[in-house]
Amino acid sequence: MKRGLLAAALLAVCVAGVWAYRPYNRKAPPKAAWMTASSIKTGQEYYLEVAQDGQALMREETSRSIITRRGTIKTFLVKDFYREIENSEIINSQNVKQSKMVFYRGDILKISAYISGELTRTEAPMNNFGEAFAYAFGEVKKAVAALPQEEKLKAFLRAEAVEGDELSSFRSKAATDGEVKIIETVDLQKVKPLMAAIKEPYRLIPIENEAGLKELQKFVHSRQLYGLLTQFYVPSTRGTFKCTLLDASRKQAPRAPVKKAPAKKPAKKS
Repeated sequence: MKRGLLAAALLAVCVAGVWAYRPYNRKAPPKAAWMTASSIKTGQEYYLEVAQDGQALMREETSRSIITRRGTIKTFLVKDFYREIENSEIINSQNVKQSKMVFYRGDILKISAYISGELTRTEAPMNNFGEAFAYAFGEVKKAVAALPQEEKLKAFLRAEAVEGDELSSFRSKAATDGEVKIIETVDLQKVKPLMAAIKEPYRLIPIENEAGLKELQKFVHSRQLYGLLTQFYVPSTRGTFKCTLLDASRKQAPRAPVKKAPAKKPAKKS
């Protein structure tokens, strides 16, 4: 009987141990690809993001409004699109990441995707990606465009690596006693959207509510980061990044009614 009680006690301890460590055994977030398509003719652009589990997001901005759509699309569309990403010669090329665009007047695609575990960034005319890619892209875009509009999302945060002349300019303006203070990763991890944006440049990281936005702005203010609350620079151990806050929505302002000119009275006959 004692052996039975001992076995039961050991089993209870093991179960408790498994339960206690379960939060640390969570699955990694699904792999995603994010991209910006822009038109040379109109200057307008839109952002599209698709994860392998079907989660998708689109942000469209015009001079009059900003619309964000978010939800889940059919997985077979996602599988087709990811197959074309992985098979794309221009995305997989290690030599050419920015294709020539002389005399080209169509759409330009800037896409970030994981290839063999490495995050890549490719910029090229849409027609350079091939017909199969363009078709799969179009089907995904059509599905995401049918998702409901996002009303509650507060903002997005986007980070871009600062290099070359821009980096030199930043250092000359932001340096104190000839030195720019580096922010350690452990400090960046305290603000999850900021860390996520730096890990995956050009991706729009959602800031779900006002509390999240205030937390980010408090960090910017307390660290006295160079720039504004809506666009600031983060010098980190991963490099220097320019971070931008983007609105998630902006409603189109109603147009003022056009007043009709009063009709002219007929001239009196003499």
